[in-house]
Order: sequence, then structure tokens, then C-alpha cells
Amino acid sequence: MTDRPTASALADWSRLVAESIGGDVAQLPEWARLRGTVGFRARYILVHAGGPGGELLGGAQVLERPLPLLGSVGYVPYGPVVAEGLSDPSAVRAALSDALTELGRTTLRMLFVQPPAGGEAVSRELLARGFRPSDANIAPGQTLRLYLHHDIGELRAGLSRRLRTWTNRWESRGVTVRLGTEADVPLLAGLVARSGEHQGFAAVTADYLATLVRELGPSAVIFVGELDGRPVAAALFTRYADSLKLRFAGMDRDEAVSRSNVPAAVQWYAIQWAKRTGLRWFDQGGISAESADALFTGQSRDSLRGVDRFKASFGGEPHRSPPAVELIANPVLRAGYDLSRDWAPGRRLIELAKAVLRTGRLR
Repeated sequence: MTDRPTASALADWSRLVAESIGGDVAQLPEWARLRGTVGFRARYILVHAGGPGGELLGGAQVLERPLPLLGSVGYVPYGPVVAEGLSDPSAVRAALSDALTELGRTTLRMLFVQPPAGGEAVSRELLARGFRPSDANIAPGQTLRLYLHHDIGELRAGLSRRLRTWTNRWESRGVTVRLGTEADVPLLAGLVARSGEHQGFAAVTADYLATLVRELGPSAVIFVGELDGRPVAAALFTRYADSLKLRFAGMDRDEAVSRSNVPAAVQWYAIQWAKRTGLRWFDQGGISAESADALFTGQSRDSLRGVDRFKASFGGEPHRSPPAVELIANPVLRAGYDLSRDWAPGRRLIELAKAVLRTGRLR
């Protein structure tokens, strides 16, 4: 366990994440540097065969930050990661689970873990060590994923009836979409901020998005939607492993933008771009648990509301990550946290804490 890994250790870690099923940019050192701009620091748990210097078999990038009155809080987004192809990964999972439990009991006041795809065994290991199920949503636990190996005709057929019509109308309505560049980051930030004000979420800053684009390089992909040559909608995706995943999106609140369905044009263009690029999945980046439950039980996507209904209109299938877990070792703090969730002012404080953790500032 270290907060000062060598360059060689970080390179090995990045390779392990890239080669793992469910590997996500949120476990990369570049993401840790990004989160460092809003007060986080990274701690690495690395499991080697035969001790330090041996083959890297698994690990976790834990992101930690102090909060007023609480102390240090940590989270593991889409980790820990275990190397593929091990004949018996149970010992690696056990070592990782032991280390995370020790960290949560001795160093951090709260520790939240969202295992990656295929990490159900990790959830079980942590639950057996005193963690409990978590609904803190430290990383999206549900999403919609579109399988891109279908041909374009099949992908188009999976769109809602309204969107299928719009694919033939956008050009005549003056709607175009282009790949963005780093120069479009201020535009993206402004559009995300406007959407945040409208939907009630804390938006990240232009500096944060600029750091993301700079750190991830080609893995950060921006699409810009224009109406009669005026940029009015934008989205930032991360391209990693075999997926293109939505991270941030925003739009001008002008009525003409909604009437021309420009944000949908951005998403449809991104889907086609991902397919042309040879990716396997288009990931909508997160939906609510309620929407996922509705889709899993066979309810129509038209029964969903708001952003989730918009995302579902592109035909993706619901997907759940393994159960998220949390460890709050101090019984007084745990009781206070639980009571706060049942009390309106307490829920407000929790939302403010989440805003600080997400953006580094109060909304």
C-alpha cells in the first residue's frame, strides 16, 4: 500500500487496468491527477506474486479527500482490479479485500467501493469483512449499453420512432455534428453548467474539463452539435478498452435547440463514430436504479422520465455493475450518516458533501 508509487509501478498498474475486463479510466493514474485538481490524492494497493517486484496480480486506486467535520473519505471507482487469466484469483481478491478493510478501519472515516464489471466476488469478499451495501452512488451502478457489432441499419432500427424520423431530418433543419478539440472545452463547460442549473446538479469547471482532456489525450473525445453553424450542444466521452462512455453533456436551453433535437443528434453521431472506430460498446454513462429496475422488469422505455428516458431512446440494454459497498467503521459516525438520510436537512448536507467530492466546491 503506497501513496508514492514509482513510475515503473504506475506503468504496470496502467497496463493491468487496460487488460482487465471492466477496466475503466477512473482507475488510471491520469484520472487520479485529474481528481487531484479538486482535492483528492491517490493511494495504491498493489498485489504482487512473491512480493514487491514480482508480477502484478491485482490492485486498487483509492481516491481520498478530507471533508470538514468528517475527516478523510475514500472511494474506489470501478475497482479493485484482478489480473485476467489467473487459475485461482481467490487469493488475490482476499489480499485486496483485507487491505481495503484495514484502510477503512484504520485510516479513512468512510470508504466506498464500486467494483468493476465481473467483480461480484469482490463485493461478497468485502461484505464478509464488515462492509455493507451502499446506495451512495460514488460511481454509476447502472447504465445503458448499446452493442455496436450490429450494422448501422440495425442500430437505427433500435432508436425510438421519433429519433428514427429525426435521423432523416437533421441535415435539412441545419443541424450538424463535428468532432471537438481542446479549444471547445470552454464551450463544453458553459453548456454543462447551463444544464446543471436546469437539472439541479453541481457542474465541474472549465479548468477541470481542460485537465481531463489534457490528461487523457486521445481517450477523451468531444462532440459538438451546431444549429445553423452555432454550437448549441456538446458531450465529452472517454474512449477506453472497447467502449465509448458518456461523461459530461450539456446544451443551450434555447427552445430552437430542443425543437431541433440537437442533443440527440450529438449522441447519434457519437454512436456512429464509435462503430466506425471499431469499438464494441456505447455506454450512456449512468441511469437511476429506478429506471434500471423498470427496464429489467420489461417496462417500456417510454415509462422512464427525464434524462433516463432520453438515454433509453437510443436502444441500449440495461446493465448493472456488481453491488457497491461501504465501510463506516465508527459506530457513531455510521449512525449519524444513517439518520441524516432520513432527515431532510441531513439529506441536504449529504448532497452538499457529494457536490464537494465531485467538483471540489459547493454548488
